[in-house]
Amino acid sequence: MEMDIIMQIEKHYLSMTKKQRQVADYIKENIDTMSFITLKEMSKELGITEITILNACKVLGYNSFNEVKYEVRKYINVNRRMALYRQNDFFNISLPEYELSDKERLLTEICMEERGLMDEYARNFDSRHIMEAARLFLEYSKIILCGRGMSHILCQWLASDLAGVQIPSMITNPELNESVFATLPAIKADTLLVAVSFPDYYFMTEQIARYAKKKGARVLSITDSPEAEVAQYADMLLTVRSTTRMFMNTASAPMALINLLVSAIKIESGVGEGSIGKEFGKLFV
Repeated sequence: MEMDIIMQIEKHYLSMTKKQRQVADYIKENIDTMSFITLKEMSKELGITEITILNACKVLGYNSFNEVKYEVRKYINVNRRMALYRQNDFFNISLPEYELSDKERLLTEICMEERGLMDEYARNFDSRHIMEAARLFLEYSKIILCGRGMSHILCQWLASDLAGVQIPSMITNPELNESVFATLPAIKADTLLVAVSFPDYYFMTEQIARYAKKKGARVLSITDSPEAEVAQYADMLLTVRSTTRMFMNTASAPMALINLLVSAIKIESGVGEGSIGKEFGKLFV
């Protein structure tokens, strides 16, 4: 059986020096954030030299600090996925037999549930709050959109609409390591991170929001509940419910939120499709 990083720490712990154990303890206690930290940052935080940290990595059987971070990511992904499958909550979409006795009635009820989500959002709609969120897109020079699964689709839709008002953005998929680590160096104080996180909430989206907060970026979280973990890192929070009996996430109400957000951006910016078309047309003159 292949040994994961926690097993390696337990195997070699007694043979490590005091400072090397300090490194090992830090890895275990901060497993969720280890993949975001740099060697320099870890050295500063622990008050230990970079050489000592690298020596600890070698004692654990890894040739570099990057190998340790890779093993941390692998450990997190395997364990989080296994936990979800054991719970089986997010993957069960089967309907009970008694619901199938009148299929047309069932479909009508599902339709009304979709409408109910839209009605609820409309009743609670706060135009001032949406306008405040829209201004963030005009204030920050760098906009990063982050989401996985259906949340990633919402990011793609938002990016497309932002391009329509001449606001560039980049999308990171937190499920893809290369996407995450290509994005991290870009997150600074001039960045607006839009963290989109609907059930099943993906832990890496929350960690990226946490990292952005630490780097001084502004965080706009879009989710289904103020209780969602990503909300705790938000400078501004937009919520809309997304769950029906058939879908853990239905796109209807969240997509309406995105459309209204972009509408607010257009209103605030004063940029219309006509002016964009004229600008584009100049390329062919």
